[in-house]
Amino acid sequence: MRITKLFSTLVVGSIVFLCFTALTTMQSLHAATPIPAVTGPIPVTADSYPFGSAVRTNLPQDLSKFGYVEEEYFVSGFANVYDFDTNGSVIIKTANAPYTTRILVRRPISAKEFSGAVIMELLNPTAMYDLDLQWQFSRDYFLAHNDVWVGITIKPVAAKALKTFNPQRYAPISWANPLPVDQTCSNPISLLPDTTPATENGLAWDITSQVGTLLKSTLAQNPLNGFPVKRVYLTGYSQTAGYLVTYINFIRPTATLANGKPIYDGYLIGDGDALPPSLNQCSARIKPGDPCFVIQPRPEPVISVGSQSLLGISIAARRADNDSPQDRYRRYEVPGASHINQRGVSLSPMPEDAAKAGISVPPPNCTEIATYGLTDFPFEYLMNGAFANLDAWVQSGTPPPKSPRINTKTVPGVPFPVAELDQYGNVLGGVRTPYVDVPIATYRASSTPADPMFTLFCSLSGYKVPLEKEVLRQLYPTHDSFVEKVNQKVDALERERLLTRADGQKIKKEAADAAVP
Repeated sequence: MRITKLFSTLVVGSIVFLCFTALTTMQSLHAATPIPAVTGPIPVTADSYPFGSAVRTNLPQDLSKFGYVEEEYFVSGFANVYDFDTNGSVIIKTANAPYTTRILVRRPISAKEFSGAVIMELLNPTAMYDLDLQWQFSRDYFLAHNDVWVGITIKPVAAKALKTFNPQRYAPISWANPLPVDQTCSNPISLLPDTTPATENGLAWDITSQVGTLLKSTLAQNPLNGFPVKRVYLTGYSQTAGYLVTYINFIRPTATLANGKPIYDGYLIGDGDALPPSLNQCSARIKPGDPCFVIQPRPEPVISVGSQSLLGISIAARRADNDSPQDRYRRYEVPGASHINQRGVSLSPMPEDAAKAGISVPPPNCTEIATYGLTDFPFEYLMNGAFANLDAWVQSGTPPPKSPRINTKTVPGVPFPVAELDQYGNVLGGVRTPYVDVPIATYRASSTPADPMFTLFCSLSGYKVPLEKEVLRQLYPTHDSFVEKVNQKVDALERERLLTRADGQKIKKEAADAAVP
């Protein structure tokens, strides 16, 4: 027993040392982040328009009604490809690889209306093309606050989809591997089998730094030139939320503005902190259990919001909340929330545009969703609250509220802890909302694929099963009693600053209109 304990201590100590070394040695690579060249805005015509344009989603979005405009630009520069050396230190593997990617900018038409906050989202490439998932969730919040949103194509597979979608428009886009084929790995490592030796995922890190630096600059080439940018936040969802973990832990210590200040003022990780990718596509992935897997202390605030769907793997990324000036961190786990919900599907690109990008999007086939429909649990409300708290933390130093983690237990034969359920089948612990504390349904965070090709989609997509009428009558003898309980819970969440007032009003109206009991 003592030998085993000693061995474990030595192993953990070595990993901590390597993690610490990797996180500190990066200082030797420190240099002011260069600003990329910019082309655009790229003209829009009937035959040539941005892939993922807000007006071309399943539920078209007319941004002009909100006093907003959408523009697309190309950004070009030179990015280093990083790696770990044998001591666990971060080094430059290949320097100054040329790249060109694209950014989508959605901003107020008038700079006078601008809030000063820019949200830069690493567009999610899991569908093999760009998805603006954080925009989908928090669009209403961004528009109401007059924030600027910028989405960036951040992976070669998504760049390939752009070039397939419109070869002429996207001809300049390039994520070419700077190494000859015989000097790179034949089987690149990625979250999904979507990577080839001809391109390099590892260009993402310097591109992320350089675009953020561009947006804070006063240069004429800045798409936000004339807008008083005061705060820039970096965000991502699912796969690209994992990008933030790698970026914060390994790249952020070296990436600064010319004045030495940090590029990003804060980070919001959207349901993916357990998915950190490697520094480059030929290096081994960071694995659960490695201290580098979790967010390391940083002076810029970091907020992570997780759904019930990914609980099984995200437990490995759990760490304590902190208010220290050098380690400002919050994590929120949301019972009942699914990784994919109705809102996300309604604001995804039109199937015809996906087809033009070379990706077939057949209707998903999940057993329970075929019966009950895709969940309408509003995960976006908790994401909006997190963005509001992140902005307050940066602007005024006001720490966000803390929340307990989801309750878990071990089950024989199951390799990871599972959530504990209440008598209605809803998860215990975490951020308590009216949907689980004043229940009218049981929320399931994943479903069963009726066709193997939908295994991933169904595992991330939930549904809800309405409670029986008799149960509802026992819980809520009158409609007014149900509404009163919902309103009390909403008021408490607003006081705790976990829910914005605007979203609280939506929940109250939903309760008032519900046929309960």
